[in-house]
Amino acid sequence: MPNKVKLISTLSGHEYQFERIEEFSDNGESLEVKVPGIESAKIRKGRYLWERYIDFLPFSNIDESISLGEGNTSLMKAGRKLIDFTGLENLYLKNETQNPTLSFKDRGSLACIAMSKEMRESVTATISTGNMGNSVSAYGAKAGINVIVFVPHFCPKEKIMAMGIHGAVVMKIKAPDYSEMKKHILGLAEKFNLRIVSGNGPVRAEGYKMTSFEMFEQMDGDVPDYIAVPTSACGHVRGLFKGYTELRQAGFSGRVPKMIVVQAKNNSPIVSAIKQGKKNIIPFSNFHTVAEAITSGNPMGGDEIIDKAYKYGWPAEDVAEDEIIEAQKRLAGSGYFVEPSSATCLYAVKKLKESGKIDAKASVVIILTGSGFKDPGVLKYHKGNVKKMNLNGVERALQKVLTFGV
Repeated sequence: MPNKVKLISTLSGHEYQFERIEEFSDNGESLEVKVPGIESAKIRKGRYLWERYIDFLPFSNIDESISLGEGNTSLMKAGRKLIDFTGLENLYLKNETQNPTLSFKDRGSLACIAMSKEMRESVTATISTGNMGNSVSAYGAKAGINVIVFVPHFCPKEKIMAMGIHGAVVMKIKAPDYSEMKKHILGLAEKFNLRIVSGNGPVRAEGYKMTSFEMFEQMDGDVPDYIAVPTSACGHVRGLFKGYTELRQAGFSGRVPKMIVVQAKNNSPIVSAIKQGKKNIIPFSNFHTVAEAITSGNPMGGDEIIDKAYKYGWPAEDVAEDEIIEAQKRLAGSGYFVEPSSATCLYAVKKLKESGKIDAKASVVIILTGSGFKDPGVLKYHKGNVKKMNLNGVERALQKVLTFGV
């Protein structure tokens, strides 16, 4: 790793060693990687994204043998149906479902496994509602690192099976609250000298910021006005913002996009606080939302996101359950089958435009974080046009469909 890389607590500015095993500061704040010399960082030549942006990363090198081919996901202008639905003429979709394990988590997992390799660790652990556990399990298998995944009792069996097939040990835990479970398990890191990564870890955010570098290239050095992010543990929105901030610090960009913090209305500890003008999160518990991938009701480090929202003018919006299902249907009708948490962004930007908080001509990117195949149970909320018939009834049914479209 580059010399003098540090971890800095995001609100109080306390410094820690980069090798720190605990994921948060002593007072519970998020930690952020500080790579010295960012102001003079260069974009270099290289086949891989991390090779081109190695000056921005806390590693001297990332071995391609631990990669599963993450990144290079499409950034597409939305079609007319989605533009008309949201009222946004310059709407873009960053399709992170194209990553190897079908979610954005793969970028962070690459960085976390690179860290484990750097520290010569033979085992690593993660806490997950599904996607991250699947991702870390896959990357651990590729790199020859044993993986332990702690999941809540409501984690879909399909996601648990996807972890197990990679050889991970999965610990399914029944706890009063997912956030309480997460805090308890993270507190075991020092006792067992075990690196336990969550969605808001400093190294994981380093992986997520590479999405910003990729979009910077895809937009030929331009920067969108807004990026909408489904927000739970907070690491994703932190990483995206950090990537663009460092590009500006290095002189490659003159501005940084505003993040849009998006949460399900039934679990909106950060958005509720921002809307009410509070400085601290409003914890949620005993809730249900179809957006199971964003279920941190009391996220550690959430106060930092609230602070940044006030400081940088980030919009924040929550989305009701019926709006989530509607957004998922709208996206699928345009070819994008995403899990409910991803769909929140589409309806959120629609609401922000209608309330006048986003101009109709603003360039807005919504991050499609995870594939709909991650949560097939949600299909019970949607009706498919399935027609049953005997073989001798095919011609009549086909003629009816071609004539009347039903």
